Amino acid sequence: MSSRILLVSDATDDAVAIALETPSHTVTRVADPEAAIAADGEHEVIVVDLGGDYHDVIEACRVVRDAPNLTGVPILALSRGDDIDERIGLLEAGVDDVMVRPFDPRELDARVEALVLRYQRSKGMGDHSSGAPVITVRDAAQQRLIAVFSPKGGVGTTTVAVNVAVALAARSPDRVAILDLDLQFGQVTTHLNIPPRLTIADMARDDVSLRDPGVFQTYLDRHSSSLAVLSAPLTPDGASGVTGPVVERILETAGRAFQTVVVDAGSQIDPRSEAVLGKATDIVIVVTPEFPALKAVHAMRELLDASSDHLAETTFVLNQIFAREILRSRDIEEALGTKIAMTIPYDGFVFLKSVNEGVPVVVGAPRSAAAEHLNRLASRLSGIDLSDAVADRRPKGLGALFGRG
Repeated sequence: MSSRILLVSDATDDAVAIALETPSHTVTRVADPEAAIAADGEHEVIVVDLGGDYHDVIEACRVVRDAPNLTGVPILALSRGDDIDERIGLLEAGVDDVMVRPFDPRELDARVEALVLRYQRSKGMGDHSSGAPVITVRDAAQQRLIAVFSPKGGVGTTTVAVNVAVALAARSPDRVAILDLDLQFGQVTTHLNIPPRLTIADMARDDVSLRDPGVFQTYLDRHSSSLAVLSAPLTPDGASGVTGPVVERILETAGRAFQTVVVDAGSQIDPRSEAVLGKATDIVIVVTPEFPALKAVHAMRELLDASSDHLAETTFVLNQIFAREILRSRDIEEALGTKIAMTIPYDGFVFLKSVNEGVPVVVGAPRSAAAEHLNRLASRLSGIDLSDAVADRRPKGLGALFGRG
């Protein structure tokens, strides 16, 4: 079955149309956003190739993104130049991927197909035929399973996962959950200053909670942002019962209970993390500007590229954990063989204060550069407009900071 593509283009040449019009694609071409909204048929990806000032292109993409009949359909935009502000503006307008003219037709085809697969997979999340009653506590918008992972520990995966989850929860109350699958030394509840009542190890022993979204939610704690939290085991020994199949069932039930599920997937490649990466609609790979991290991430990227089951959109995030620039972004991209989508700037004071107090950066320091970039990352992953700062709901005191012990 061919992929259904909606091409929004006023280009004087037919380069994009010719590249897309293959036996595996059915292309509908329109000239502007209004015609795109009025176009008949159900489309699986939208390609925007518009000329003019890039601010006008960004606004056009925003119009398409906000159209109710196109909700959830991924957008790939063609940029006329490699300007970083333009690319960021397009991503913040709800675009899922950006390519620069001139382009390689093979790369365009590959990126379009990746978005089609991602769209098809996201539509299928939460559809189960086991016969068990389905309790729906989310709306009909596109679901997302966001896995935050790095093959090297100590690079900030928990910081990224927690801040992205809190940013999304503040904009979509009661629709976002975070699962701590760093089963050896998970620190999500510490970063949120929450003393966990129950953990994923307890859930693994309760078969009903693994299949019933209502019971599932009783195992989750709540952060002041409305974020639902499933804690990692309190000790490394508790991880033994959390097997790969158990993780798959947890992810399926979480997908029936929440619109967006963020997973801190840790830094170990094992059947549990493989289950997360295999089901994710979005994978965030965190890397730091140091050679051991780059080597590990490069090896993982090769594994992802070689996997026929890899359907998720992968975003590489550079966490600048050092005060001085050790490796330039260009050097890092050359070493990884891919583009860095987002850079989290260094701010030793803000991050140390955040971890010590259990207050995410997007809440405790919402006007900081770090919070701005973390909010941009959340926007990129979800399509939700996070232009307004997350409300400061900072809790008082440190009473729960050491609650995991």
